[in-house]
Amino acid sequence: MACTDRSVMKEVSIPYSLYQSQKGEYFIGETPILSGSNGKALVALLNPKHSNSNIYLNAITVTNLSANNLSAEIYVRSSIIGGNISDEVSCVNLGVYPEPIPNGEIVYWPTTSGKPQDGISLFTRIVAPYSTLVIDGSQIIVSPDKAVSIYLGGLIPVTTNSTIVALGWWEERIYKGSSCY
Repeated sequence: MACTDRSVMKEVSIPYSLYQSQKGEYFIGETPILSGSNGKALVALLNPKHSNSNIYLNAITVTNLSANNLSAEIYVRSSIIGGNISDEVSCVNLGVYPEPIPNGEIVYWPTTSGKPQDGISLFTRIVAPYSTLVIDGSQIIVSPDKAVSIYLGGLIPVTTNSTIVALGWWEERIYKGSSCY
């Protein structure tokens, strides 16, 4: 039997990350090619101290452009001092104008002396040669003045000029009671 009732309400279920993209609050960015001239590099998604937003990390990708395996270790709670800020970040809803500017910053060190000293290592992944590994980060919430770090070359060194890291996230204002934090 065909339904001819035009008053039927439709409900569509979409992933929450797509909903954030529709609102213009989902961002993707990447580092330039990291040199790792000493076999190690570091990348972080930093939520600045006064952002008044939480960052919901959705995805991490590590691209290995070399013929060798590469190790990527994910750290939380590490302090971020210095580094270069990537300008390769954009809101992914191209219809939003003016383009929103994210609070989150992709900070990178093309070469680093070692792993984050005060961070907690959550897990390590091996990235095969000439491939991109997508890491689901959707359980990680980065509050203001915190960061998630990706340390490259801890177990298996980075080949010089061979690695790119990309991150996807959305941001939500922090509310306490009826007002913004």
